[in-house]
Amino acid sequence: MSKLKLHAVSRADFIAKNYADFQTLLDNRVNPDSIPERFYCGGRGGWTFQTTLALKHYYGDDIECSFGSECRADAINLMHNDDFGSRVKPWRGVTVVARADRPPVVGADVVVDQNPEVDGHSNRIFVPYWPQPGVKPRERTDETVKTVAFFGRVDSFPSEYREGNFKQRLAEQGIELRISFDNWTNYQDVDVCISFRKSHDHKLARKPASKLINSWLGKTVMVCDDEPSYRAIRESELDYLIAKNPDEAFEAIMRLKNSPELYRQMREQGDKRLQVYSREAVAARWYALFEDIWRKGLHNRPTLVRALRFGLGKAIRPLTKKF
Repeated sequence: MSKLKLHAVSRADFIAKNYADFQTLLDNRVNPDSIPERFYCGGRGGWTFQTTLALKHYYGDDIECSFGSECRADAINLMHNDDFGSRVKPWRGVTVVARADRPPVVGADVVVDQNPEVDGHSNRIFVPYWPQPGVKPRERTDETVKTVAFFGRVDSFPSEYREGNFKQRLAEQGIELRISFDNWTNYQDVDVCISFRKSHDHKLARKPASKLINSWLGKTVMVCDDEPSYRAIRESELDYLIAKNPDEAFEAIMRLKNSPELYRQMREQGDKRLQVYSREAVAARWYALFEDIWRKGLHNRPTLVRALRFGLGKAIRPLTKKF
């Protein structure tokens, strides 16, 4: 089999603004665990350019990587949902489109979803989103619970966890609550992570399980709401403890504090789950997908067939906005 060709596709102005140095990074096979924030804060950078860099780093001897504002006829063209349109000429080559947290994609050759419930549905396949680069894991190896942390955006964290008596109740038990809106990498003295959202609408089903996976990567344990993406990958209670409100969250944290054995089991479970969700494991999934596409020769399909598929998808797309 010839060396497979992967082509990252996005708007020319987006590339010029954010990835003018991309070719140099590809040539150097930069370690994707040390990439700048612009590669993982935002879906276009995360799904398209971070993926391409990671594949070049881990499989550079077997894959030829390029990028541009239009699809290549001789390559697997990888793009974010927002970039899948006539402007990129998607009837060239084969298109792999990351849906991210957008409405369904119609007209692509392969659609990558971040929720495993899609596996086996037509041309849709589950690939986990990349874990947070540069995570500094918990340093202590004991089972004590001294620090609880939230890592995420300020506009998604419910006020009752930072303005009510939740923080005070934890403090009375000798536990610090740390809310980190701008540093998502430092887990060094964190014992328990929490994850809750203001919104509980249908769009949650599109979100990735990133906070859960990052807590495993950070060598901590998770207390969280039972979001669809978390539930979809859950094997047992040892993956995370469920809480629906501050009272239940406090009780779950106290359960961990008072049961070192439960804490230890959950930590060990996190290490086990990283066999599937670590950066290396995600890279292997992507490469297996691209290798399968290349081996089947999907990139050699007639241009007319591709154009008809895309045209149908474009006609149907307005009907999918609410899903």
